[in-house]
Amino acid sequence: MSWKRREFLGLASGGLLSTTWPALAQPQQAEGIRAFSILLTGVHPSLPVNALGSLIFAFLSQGVALSVEVAFGDFAKHTPDRTHPLLAMLSDTASQNRTFVEIVPASRNLMRQTGYFKARSLWGLRSQIDQQLPGAMAAAAQPAHFSTVSTNELEGELRQDGLRTGGCTTVIYDAVEAAEREALLGPAAVLMLPLKARLDLRSAQEKMTSGLFSKLGDGTVLAVDVAELPIDPARAYEVGQRIAASVNRARLSGYLLSVLPREIYKRCCAFLPNHSRHYVILPEFPGSAEGYNGLLDQARTRLGTDCVTLVRGGERRADGAFLVETRDGEQHRLGAPGLGPDGEPIEGPIFLADDVAPQRGDVRHPDAVFVHKAQTVSRLSAKVPAANGICLNYPTGIVDPAHELLLEARDTLRDSSLSPEAPVFDAAMMADAELAYSYLEQAEMNATGLALTVRKQINGKSFNNSEITMWDVGSLILGLLAAVELELAPADRIYRRIKKIMASLPVIQDGDAAYPPTLINVRDASIERRGFDACDFARLTSAVTRAAQHTALADASSQLMGKWQIAGLMQGGVLNNILKTRIQSSYLSHCAHYQTRVLPALGQSETRSPYREAFAGETVADRTVNLLYTVDKIGILPTEPLLLEYVELGPSAECAVLTDVFLGAMKHHFDQTGQLLAPSETPIDTAPWFVYQGFDLGHETRWNVSYRKGREVVFEPVASSPYGIFSTKAAYLWYAVRPCRHTRKMLDMAQEHARIDGFGMSSGLFLDGYAQMKNHADLNTNGIVLQALAHLKSRTR
Repeated sequence: MSWKRREFLGLASGGLLSTTWPALAQPQQAEGIRAFSILLTGVHPSLPVNALGSLIFAFLSQGVALSVEVAFGDFAKHTPDRTHPLLAMLSDTASQNRTFVEIVPASRNLMRQTGYFKARSLWGLRSQIDQQLPGAMAAAAQPAHFSTVSTNELEGELRQDGLRTGGCTTVIYDAVEAAEREALLGPAAVLMLPLKARLDLRSAQEKMTSGLFSKLGDGTVLAVDVAELPIDPARAYEVGQRIAASVNRARLSGYLLSVLPREIYKRCCAFLPNHSRHYVILPEFPGSAEGYNGLLDQARTRLGTDCVTLVRGGERRADGAFLVETRDGEQHRLGAPGLGPDGEPIEGPIFLADDVAPQRGDVRHPDAVFVHKAQTVSRLSAKVPAANGICLNYPTGIVDPAHELLLEARDTLRDSSLSPEAPVFDAAMMADAELAYSYLEQAEMNATGLALTVRKQINGKSFNNSEITMWDVGSLILGLLAAVELELAPADRIYRRIKKIMASLPVIQDGDAAYPPTLINVRDASIERRGFDACDFARLTSAVTRAAQHTALADASSQLMGKWQIAGLMQGGVLNNILKTRIQSSYLSHCAHYQTRVLPALGQSETRSPYREAFAGETVADRTVNLLYTVDKIGILPTEPLLLEYVELGPSAECAVLTDVFLGAMKHHFDQTGQLLAPSETPIDTAPWFVYQGFDLGHETRWNVSYRKGREVVFEPVASSPYGIFSTKAAYLWYAVRPCRHTRKMLDMAQEHARIDGFGMSSGLFLDGYAQMKNHADLNTNGIVLQALAHLKSRTR
């Protein structure tokens, strides 16, 4: 994939329709003058062109810079086939007065989108501008590199990570060829310019004073709504004169939105409040000015920034703020930003530099304060990224993990080891099938036809689990059907056993609903745990509907499905779980999509899938990234039921995409670490006895193990966890579904180490050395191995 990467220095310094390095609107003045931007909002297609032009000219006549927010989508609806006169006027004015006027496109809700879709929205916005103002983008300097947009939001709430959700935003992102539109990088940097106030025209004339800006702080954007601008150009000019005169009287420094970040960066140490900066708390100050200045220089060198203030104190007050004092005796409160109960300003939010480390793609709050507690400057933590006055951490690569994964998978899938190969079914695989089937035979309960779900032998003694879920019942039936296809035993004998299993399954009558219980005993099919598990039921339904395709099992399958009445368990197209104390939707699970593939057999055709609903967008990349966000929201993605859909039902579009990404990510992990993965949920032969593992987009490490430790759910990296498992069934499934050199390597590992002669296939191998879980096998693993091998054999015919 060819990229057009561009490096940048400093901050965003050019708007979409302004020059790259516009001269400052006003000369640099005294340090006490605050820098800000005026943003005209409320510009709509019905606004009189002459009136708006007169207002802007009034600002120009007094040397006050002005940014004008334009919602290009609104204008596109109003005049889809031509340039709107108001836009033409704004474009001409901006091009003739580049240091004083710029057009700032509005991108509503931009900051509520994930990184990938921020970039996609910006691309669409640029395309709209191309259509609305032909040639304007080409005339702008480096239009594909810099973008200044307004999010058109006023919310001042902070997310948990300290990032402001509202305000005007400068976004820098990389350019790509139009043909590679779907491969856009996420924004390379997001610089927040807080929008802390919005005034109408009347308020702007009355309140535009130094007192207002003292409350707002430096580096602030102030919006002036011109929606109710007088129609008369003369009156509009008078309004503009009054506002501009107020700015000049207050000796405020106004800058274009595209210039403000650079100016604040350049002057960040000229102001104490409202800047990303570092406070170093020392026990005492050096006695001499020379010693103090030397210490300050050391701190600046150590932290890589000039935005450093040496202070003493650090007492935490009752309101949670730190109280510190400079060498000159000036006191500062550091904590949650805003005004304290006594009306005194608090600078923040604060990050304790000794405790915090930057994360990948980290974007910090523009007013952030880093606090270092150090006995000496030489002990300052160097792990905090250098401050630049607005954004503390410029990501230099892709910042969106879902998009990063998409691009990574695309590149990895081009590797020759993942090129599809003709599937092979040989004598060794037939021997594996015979061994897996031996588990199903040895574990059979004569009374019910069911099978022990876990078997372990220690010193000749057997330790067996006799409780079975409906998932494992489904795996048993599907494994037996696979044995028929593989001709491992007479079909009539296997059919008799499946009929016995179906006849033994209990049904809970619950009002109008009837369903199989959560857990039963394999010896007599008695109910061990009441309730209903939608995921397990989907697996059982898949097995029974597949059995119904065999003539000998059609009646038994129909009778069993006729007992189930699940309409009452459906809510909004989603099957509910019945737990001990509550009803729970199964929508947000990796089984929900699998359910939508099998439930129509029970008359439930109007079903919802989180995968299907997320798989939307203009391009394959859009759909894939949306899907990956949903996967992240649900949690760890294992091999099943993803690949079971392939084997049992044929792949849906969503399943095929996730399979590609999953396979590419496994190969990428192998290339990076040399560790061969085959992740899935697996019973193990030691506490915690059962682990979930798979692809985990939402955590710092991509492959994780999850298990319960008491009431706590623990997440650990697969690479370092003692419970990292190479799943036997996953290895067979991957080769059956996607035969290639890499999945053949996975299969070879299982064949070499997972066989337990005369007992069955081991549940898996510990990733640390790929040692076998000795004499430990389970029903689900052996049933799925049989399914995978039967699928593989059918592909070789």
